[in-house]
Amino acid sequence: MKGIRGWMGLLLGLLATVGLQAQHGHMNAGAKGTEQGSQLAWINGALFVESSGYVGNMLYSHTGTYAGHYNSGPSLTALPATVANGGPSGSASALGSFLEFRYTVVAGPDGGEFSFWDGGAALPITSMGVGQTSALFPLSGGEDNPSAGTVGGDPYGHLHGRRFSADLAGDYIVAFQVVDTSVNGLGGGPIHTPSDLLNVRFRVVPEPEAVALMGVGLVSVLWMARRKLRSSR
Repeated sequence: MKGIRGWMGLLLGLLATVGLQAQHGHMNAGAKGTEQGSQLAWINGALFVESSGYVGNMLYSHTGTYAGHYNSGPSLTALPATVANGGPSGSASALGSFLEFRYTVVAGPDGGEFSFWDGGAALPITSMGVGQTSALFPLSGGEDNPSAGTVGGDPYGHLHGRRFSADLAGDYIVAFQVVDTSVNGLGGGPIHTPSDLLNVRFRVVPEPEAVALMGVGLVSVLWMARRKLRSSR
């Protein structure tokens, strides 16, 4: 009986997990200082790093922009340095800096591809397998802050409608890095040095319908086993 109850508990836990919405949050880019040569950082990266237990659960979309894809957040943002953009944040990068990010697929299922969608895109703008690294994509700027990257410009950015997706079931470890691509530093180069890599775990979650069918089958097996156990007493 204890074994059957244990299996039932495991099944209920699995079904509850599938029912969860994809985790969403904001992974904020900033800097350790504002002086020339200071390093960029994912300021709240401790909440998302693989060792924290965070998992970006990717659920299947039947309709809308991401129909046919397993997808999830988080949203990647550049912290504001001025009141005009909701700051100043003490961890924002220097005025005049322009932050972008890139990512590397560190691990994933064989043949799986991890993709990034820009806001308003009908298809992912990049899809990569294990060992591949993306191009740079802006974090700063956007319609809300068009002066980002100019001399004295706020590096703030919160570009909406972006998403990550993957095509095969399993876990993906993705390393994110922030880079300053401005030309407002000494010698006409960037102000900041790139951040360390931040490894984040994503997980493709099976469709609820598929898990429900598995659950029905498991319940049937457990019921038959329990019935057989009773009849043998």
